[in-house]
Amino acid sequence: MNQELELVESMDKLSGLMRKFQTQLLTGDLKEYTLRQLYYIELIDKNEGISVSELSKKLDVKKSTVSIAINQLIKLGIISKIQSESDKRFYFLQLTLKGKDIMKMHKQVHKNTIKKILKILNPEEVDSFIKIVNKITIHG
Repeated sequence: MNQELELVESMDKLSGLMRKFQTQLLTGDLKEYTLRQLYYIELIDKNEGISVSELSKKLDVKKSTVSIAINQLIKLGIISKIQSESDKRFYFLQLTLKGKDIMKMHKQVHKNTIKKILKILNPEEVDSFIKIVNKITIHG
């Protein structure tokens, strides 16, 4: 088999594995949320106090699109908007207790997936995998 075909098949396998991982994220207690919602929750968790404007820049998405998603998450009681003390025009986003619980579940799915990978790959293979993915994504 030629190298190009092997590479395409490997990418297909990796893509299938990623879909399986996403499916695992959307089962159990997390099944009522979309991948997009989970991604927003994760970004707010990693960037506590981020504003809607900063979030839209980070995602390279229109502010109005982000606002719609944020308002849905507020209605679900997952995040809250906190008005700035120094400038009343600005609001910062933070996770509520419900949002933090969702992140705990989300992180547990990640941990379980990583444990499976670490059982299969040795430390050198893990290093190689990380370097390869970084190299592909930087140049992709």
